[in-house]
Amino acid sequence: MVVISTPNSEFNPLFPAVTLRDSDHKFEWNRRQFQTWALSVANFYNYSVEFTGVGEPPAGAGNVGYCTQIGVFQKIGAKATESCIAGQCDEHVYKIVYTVSYPSLQQKEVRKFALTSEVSRQVQSLKRRYVSSVKILQDDESIHKLNDTGIITFFGPVFTELEKTNIEKSPKPFCFGNKFYVPLERLFAYPKVNRLCENVDMMRALIRDTMRLNRDGSAVKVDLHDP
Repeated sequence: MVVISTPNSEFNPLFPAVTLRDSDHKFEWNRRQFQTWALSVANFYNYSVEFTGVGEPPAGAGNVGYCTQIGVFQKIGAKATESCIAGQCDEHVYKIVYTVSYPSLQQKEVRKFALTSEVSRQVQSLKRRYVSSVKILQDDESIHKLNDTGIITFFGPVFTELEKTNIEKSPKPFCFGNKFYVPLERLFAYPKVNRLCENVDMMRALIRDTMRLNRDGSAVKVDLHDP
């Protein structure tokens, strides 16, 4: 018998800010990829394989499968060991000695931390690009122009066509005085943000205690220049 386990990549979005389980992992398989590989290997070496796993997803997480997926391989035609012969297996009773509950995005505080971290990262990234764009424009006064209100609009970075369309439809970040504003609707258009909250209202409720918002709560507000 051979038992092989591997992370299930479909489960990874339930962890805060996780893409791969370990920094030395080059890739991780979803269930279809793992089962395709396992069935191919089993057929080549004349083994049967059954699939199971450990770590069930929390309620409401959808059909993502086990946290860790497992393949149990057995040689076809191999003689059963004495302990596996029907009727000779004794029942074993196991005692739980340790239990750990891993952070899940189903937990409000974990989701709040993950969302705040991602929103902050996006805001800082947009601000840096904005400051850089202004510096470039300042080198050509014929291009660099402010409107009468002193507001400078900023066009976001390039994404895939679908992501770009969603982002371009949303309100653009802008600067007023020495403050930089990123509308929540703009932030929600970013894939990594909208995976962490269902809508803009949920985003506002989760970040309002840890991030500065403008007066009507429609945008994140940060200093244009770091102190």
